[in-house]
Amino acid sequence: MTLQMTRPDAADMVLRTFTRSLHPELFLYEKQSVVAFAGNRARLRLGVGGHLLEFTTEAATITEVAAPKYELLPETQRLIERRLIGYRTHMIDLAGLRYHCSYQLESVPQDIYLQLHRELEMDVANATVALIVPGVGRRSPNSLSLLKCDVLPEGIVVHAYHTFPDNAAILRTQTLIELLDQQTLRP
Repeated sequence: MTLQMTRPDAADMVLRTFTRSLHPELFLYEKQSVVAFAGNRARLRLGVGGHLLEFTTEAATITEVAAPKYELLPETQRLIERRLIGYRTHMIDLAGLRYHCSYQLESVPQDIYLQLHRELEMDVANATVALIVPGVGRRSPNSLSLLKCDVLPEGIVVHAYHTFPDNAAILRTQTLIELLDQQTLRP
């Protein structure tokens, strides 16, 4: 018997942010990449249901998870839990780093969705990590997830894209993690 992987409904997506690492068994992933620089580490994971970004310095860890609401994750050290609808931004200051996240979940007409989907298919080759989930039927497009990571002198930026063919929707997130001196922290 073959197990079919399927993308969750776009309306079920939730953003959760933690000031801790999550045990690997709490987020099932298919692909992973690790980016290390200047004594810091970013772990990028993609699963059928979404993504996990974990950024670790000597002083702090921040973990972002975009996944369906029915995926049970701990409440301990959770700072954000928001449905991924419309457009929103969040910012959190921690010891030595600042976390910025903005996201947009957009449902579009089918013809526009297919055009955007084709453009993202071309971006898969240049992504830091990408996952293609086969469509549920012969005529259904694959679901795509890709993470593009750029290391900056003062931190890291990760662009995430997830397609939801059944909803003709695309989830885009942009996460910026800035390394800070203690003097640059806002009151």
